[in-house]
Amino acid sequence: MSSDLVGFIISIILGWVAFLFGIAGCVPQSIKVFKTKDTQSISLSMYIVYCVGCVAWVIWSIGYTYEAFLNLNNGSFSNDVSPTVILFANLPTLVLNVVCLGLALVILIIKIKNLVGSKKLKISEREYTEKIVKQREEKNQ
Repeated sequence: MSSDLVGFIISIILGWVAFLFGIAGCVPQSIKVFKTKDTQSISLSMYIVYCVGCVAWVIWSIGYTYEAFLNLNNGSFSNDVSPTVILFANLPTLVLNVVCLGLALVILIIKIKNLVGSKKLKISEREYTEKIVKQREEKNQ
C-alpha cells in the first residue's frame, strides 16, 4: 500500500470522526431552539459569522475536491488513489458544513424573527418568545 493511500485512509477516518463531532455539537442547540423558540441567549453576530464560515468551508471543500481530481488526472497520485477515495476523503467537510449551515440558518431566522417581533411590540425577546409559545399552546388545545 502506498504512502498516498495510507494518508488518504487516515484523512478519511479523521474527516468522518470530525464530521460526527461537528454534527453532535450543532444538533443539541438546534433541537433546543426548534422546541422552545427561545433565542435570547444566542448571539446574533455569532450566528451570522458562523453561517459565513460554513459557506466559506463549503466553497473551500468544493475547490479542494476539484483540485484533487485535477491532480489525479495529472498523475500526481499513485495508482492506489481513485476518484472514489478522493471524494470519500473530502465529503465529510462538505456535508458537515452544509448540514451545520442549514441548522444555523434556521436558528438565525428564528433569532431575527424574535428580535423583529419583540421590537415591534416593544417588549424583551424573552417576553416575545413566551408569548409565541403560549399562543401556540392555546392553538393546539
